[in-house]
Amino acid sequence: MRKMFATALALLLVTATVAHGQQIGDTPPTDLTKVATGAAVFMKLPVGARALALGGGGMAVLEDATSLYWNPAGVAKIDRMTFGFNRADLYAGITHTFAGLILPMGLNSRLGVSYLGLNSGEMLVTSVENPEGSGDYFDVSNTAIGISYSQVLTDRFTLGVTARWIQEKIQRSVANGIGLDIGSNFNTGLLGTRIAMVIANIGPSMKMSGPDLLFEWDPSSDTDFDLTAGIEPDARMDTFKYDLPLMFRMGVAVDVLGGISTLVVNDMNRVTAMIDLEDAADFAARLGVSLEYAWNETVFARLGYRLRGKLSDQLGARLAGRYNEAFELAYGLGVLTTYSGYVIQIDYGIGNYGDLGNVSQMFFSLGF
Repeated sequence: MRKMFATALALLLVTATVAHGQQIGDTPPTDLTKVATGAAVFMKLPVGARALALGGGGMAVLEDATSLYWNPAGVAKIDRMTFGFNRADLYAGITHTFAGLILPMGLNSRLGVSYLGLNSGEMLVTSVENPEGSGDYFDVSNTAIGISYSQVLTDRFTLGVTARWIQEKIQRSVANGIGLDIGSNFNTGLLGTRIAMVIANIGPSMKMSGPDLLFEWDPSSDTDFDLTAGIEPDARMDTFKYDLPLMFRMGVAVDVLGGISTLVVNDMNRVTAMIDLEDAADFAARLGVSLEYAWNETVFARLGYRLRGKLSDQLGARLAGRYNEAFELAYGLGVLTTYSGYVIQIDYGIGNYGDLGNVSQMFFSLGF
């Protein structure tokens, strides 16, 4: 029964890809994406300095606390209580923060909790009457709190699931939702190849509500209504519902040197090549390629590159000077060591976001 369930779920993950197209430059689109039409888009930002350095991928090899975001199946490989923290200072004062805790529950089960937050920092309240600001401030804060469970089914196959409460908040307007991630990790046993797949953000639509959407209105008057911010309201503005950013991710990793490779055996050095596919309901498919070098599984160097859309379209657009991908080259370093019985992991990654400049992330993990 367990084998049948695992096989069925693996087939589900393989066939869950959502295909979309994207216009590049002046080329007429064949299919239109729905960019900027979904809720909780902060759930798509890369989490973890290692993943960022690998071009926003490396999902098949991630076996640290950031697996709680990328692929809950990866948590099953962690054999001790582990806490991880990651922070990214994005553009325009926006901060992106992740924290996760993993608890072993017996030999083959793991339980995890995670926090993901995006905050805009304080912004000045402006209006048509006060374009320079009224003296009041507000911020935009997005939060996701998840509970994950991962199970080792065989020595090669693991499954994991994450359930999240998600909130988007702008001043006193709030949208709440729930999302579900289902992931798998499979070691093929062929030439050191691993395959990971995830369906992320399965859940109902989200809708803004709150006292800032209340206003006074006189039906007999031709004048515009006045927002009251909840003071003696007569009416309420209704908002649209927006879908969660349903995503399919697939990663393939091959140890070409050392590690579990059968191609070239090396005890001190490892080189892993990776390919990651990411497709969502509200943006064009993205393909990432990356390399990771490890010396004695202690010091790491990483390099990644992300492509967007069909490879032929991407190459043609680049040759024509019309390629405007927001995230291209990435790189980073990492250290993994043991001190007084504690496992310490420190990673640093930098990603080039084009016109927005470089974005860096720092990750710290402590295993007890």
